[in-house]
Amino acid sequence: MGKTVFALIFLTLFAGCSLNTQTTSDTNDNQDTRFAVYLADTNSMLFSDEDLSSYEPSTQTFTFNSEGAKKMKSYQSSLQIDSGLYEKPFVVKLGNEEIYRGKFWSSFSSLSESGIVMTDVAMIGPDYNILTVDGGYPSAFGTDNDKKINDPRIIEHFKNINKIK
Repeated sequence: MGKTVFALIFLTLFAGCSLNTQTTSDTNDNQDTRFAVYLADTNSMLFSDEDLSSYEPSTQTFTFNSEGAKKMKSYQSSLQIDSGLYEKPFVVKLGNEEIYRGKFWSSFSSLSESGIVMTDVAMIGPDYNILTVDGGYPSAFGTDNDKKINDPRIIEHFKNINKIK
């Protein structure tokens, strides 16, 4: 009887540990493949594929889901006017791998930028949920950067999570 109880307790604990390990592994696998945009200077994540409803490669636009748009609006509201995202550098990563870098820009700017830009992030909110990525500003400057923006790994990732248009 004592050996049977001990065996049952051991099997229960072993099974529980195995299930817990599997869950942790699944969570880590998801983190390793997530698409996300980070502020380059602080390495803090600004948004991820969980905040998006789709990515459209032909127009290089992200569409935020309602929760993602609210999150971006809330983030923008928390910033001081003089420290907004305009001209701040960002990093796009797939998992832990850097895919490309760029700057947040405004379509109202009179300045040009030859690097990759995400335009009008300050406008994201419940009423406007589209963020455009361009190879430069104005967009005619950045044709070589378009290949980085539509990196095949990013396209494949959004296909795999059913968020490609």
